[in-house]
This record gives sequence, structure tokens and C-alpha cells, in this order.
Amino acid sequence: MVPLYWSPLSETLRSVSTERLFFYVLFYGFAFLVAGEVLGVHERRSSRSWRFRTAACSLAACGACLALLLLVWAVEYRFVGRFALAKVGGCSVGGVMLLRMTIERLASRNQPKVATLVSEEAEEELVRAVEAGAAPVELVKREPARSDFGGNDTREAAEQDEKARESESLAVWCVQRGVSEVVAQRGLENRGAVTDDDFSVVPLLASGVRVSDLVDFWERNFERIPAQYVDEAWLARLDLRMRHPVFHRAKRCLDVAVSLVGLLLTAPLLCVAWLAIRLESSGPALFSQVRTGFLGSEYVLLKLRTMRQGAEDKGARWAKEKDDRVTRVGRFLRKWRIDEIPQFWNVLRGEMSMVGPRPERPEFVKRLGEEIPVWSCRHLVKPGLTGWAQIRFRYAGDADASREKLSYDLYYVKNASLVLDLQIILSTLRSVAKGSR
Repeated sequence: MVPLYWSPLSETLRSVSTERLFFYVLFYGFAFLVAGEVLGVHERRSSRSWRFRTAACSLAACGACLALLLLVWAVEYRFVGRFALAKVGGCSVGGVMLLRMTIERLASRNQPKVATLVSEEAEEELVRAVEAGAAPVELVKREPARSDFGGNDTREAAEQDEKARESESLAVWCVQRGVSEVVAQRGLENRGAVTDDDFSVVPLLASGVRVSDLVDFWERNFERIPAQYVDEAWLARLDLRMRHPVFHRAKRCLDVAVSLVGLLLTAPLLCVAWLAIRLESSGPALFSQVRTGFLGSEYVLLKLRTMRQGAEDKGARWAKEKDDRVTRVGRFLRKWRIDEIPQFWNVLRGEMSMVGPRPERPEFVKRLGEEIPVWSCRHLVKPGLTGWAQIRFRYAGDADASREKLSYDLYYVKNASLVLDLQIILSTLRSVAKGSR
């Protein structure tokens, strides 16, 4: 709209054909999406201030305008006017921020009410996740009728509760209280779940109430799947698109392309890091370690050495955020993820993928497999240089953190796609730019 209605006749974008202008529009939109993903503009639920988000959106618009300027110059041999670019970028920032503000205000004023028929432990975890701002919903729990007949008063109260429950079914209760969704935790694996005798899906659906399984609710609203709620029936229904030949080949092409470009661009940085490691401490700069990969097969992972020599003479230990075994150079390499550059070679060899669960050592895999029954599900896809858990969760340094990190890996195994892979790669660039592990 800016070139057509808000630019002089001499403007480059106004003098091109409609077909080319439409192509430039698509290119600018794609560049804005990519830059915004790297800068965190398109996060579903951002905890950042509006000032920070506006600044990030402005930087994304500047990057998209620069890309548009170079493309138009390469095709038309003419530059786009600076005022036209300023108008395009300003309209993009204003339109996106106005749309986001409107949507978030509408969502905050109309939070859906969700009734939970789950165990106390599951409800507490849901409450913690909602209070942390992970999902804009209001949780409502329907207390079951009392069944203690220990005395006359208790018997009379129980009879009154029973009559009230008979006259008010779950569907009627949801309609009267404006509940739009019921989350149920049912099945033999959830014997401790709080359920209703009158729980029936058909009356709820007929009254306009959505019925969801606890696992599906976690997946849809929190973008992770807690391992403690996953059973064999859920695993049997997994749609492993990673096994589809077309998707597998497309993902492999993406891995080879990104790893080749990564090796070429980071080769000088790799040489400088190798020299810094050798100057600080004796021993080889390149470090190899056995990891567990696809379907439980073992392979040798390559990394730049970040710990002192003999750091694990007493056996394997969990890596920590402030590990005393890490050298000064190693701490810098870990912060900016420079130590993981050699893993591009593992990706080229097909032992790893660019995106997937981070590989663990066989010693930890055996220990975690005994504590977490579904831990081996991570091996249904190739391990990755980065992954959904890496951009969504903190550094896992013990079994409890690994269990929570597994919930993000399960989400990736369930929802793996090329679009999600590209989103993870772009978000990883943002994490690297911030210097976060």
C-alpha cells in the first residue's frame, strides 16, 4: 500500500509492474518473519515489556527493509527511496504491535474457563504452569460429593450433596458456570484421578463444552508433554512423521545445507578457539565422547574441549551451569556455544541432525531409563545440535531437570516438522546472540 498510495510517482517500487511488486511484498514479509523469529517478536506469550517488544519489532523491520533494498537493487538496478523504506518499516511496526496489543487484550478479558477432573498432583502442576503465565486460562475444579457416613450430621450432609449432584449433571454445571472446556484424566494408569460418576462425553459436546485429555491439553497450551502422564496407549498413537521418506529426505537436505554453511562460516572462529585452548592448557583441543543416538545406537560426538585434563577420572558427572571443571576459555566457549561447532561434522555424517533432542552419554541414558520409563522415546528421532528443549528450558544438571526437559523432547517427537525445525534454528540464533546456553 505504501508504494501504491503513499509514494511519489518517481519511487522505484511504484514504477515496477504489479507482478514484481507482489513478489517484493512476499519477500519483505518473509524477511520480516525470519528477522522477527530471530529477535523473538513472534513469541506466542512474551513476558517482555512493550518497549522491548517494540524495539525488537523495529529491528526486524530494519532488517527486512535492508533485505528488500538489496533485492530491488539486484533486480531493478535502482535503489528504493529512504523515505519509502521508512514508511514501509514504520507501517509494519505499527500494524504488528497494534494487532498484538488488540489480540492480547481480548485474550486477557475473555479467558476461557477450564474444568479439571484430574488428580491433586496433576492439578497442582497445572496451577503452577498457569500462574507462570504459560497459558491464558482460568482453571475450575468441581469438587466431588462427600461420601463419609461417620455420623448423623455427616450422613445428612452427604444425602443433600448427593441430591444436588443428581439434579445438576456435569454438562449443566459447566453451562451454568461458563466452562468452555473439561480436561479429564482417566484410565487405569491414573487411579488417583478425581472423576465424576456422571462424566459422559456426549452430553458435554451437545452442550457446547470441549472435552480434552490431560496430555492433549498440556501439548496444546504449554507446548510440552509431561512424561508422567504418558502411557503406552499414547505412544501407540504417535504419528512419527520423521519416518516418512519425503520428510526424512527433506530434513536430511536441510541438515546438510545448514551444516555445510555452518562449517564454512565458522572455520576461522574454530581455528581461533583451537589456538586459545592449546595456549591455556595442555592436551588436545578436540574432544570426543561416546553418546547415544538414533534408536539407541552409539556414536562418537566431537566437541572442543572446555574442561581441564582428567576432569572425569573419578567417573562421569552431570555438567552444571557453573561447573568447577570448566576452564576460563571453556566457559567462554560454552556461553557462546562455540564448543559445539565440530558437531556440524556429526551432522554431515548423518549421526546427528540439526534439530532434535540433545544426545546423552550411555551412563546417564541407562540411569535415566531406569527412573523414567519413557526416556527411550527420545531415541525415536536423531539427536540434534539444537532442539525444542534447548530453546525452551534451562540447563539440565540432574535427573529431575532431565525429566522436565524430556517433556519438551516428547513434544518435538510428536510435532516434528520442517517449519518447527526452522523455527528452532532461528530461535537458536537468538540464544547464541544473547550468549545463553
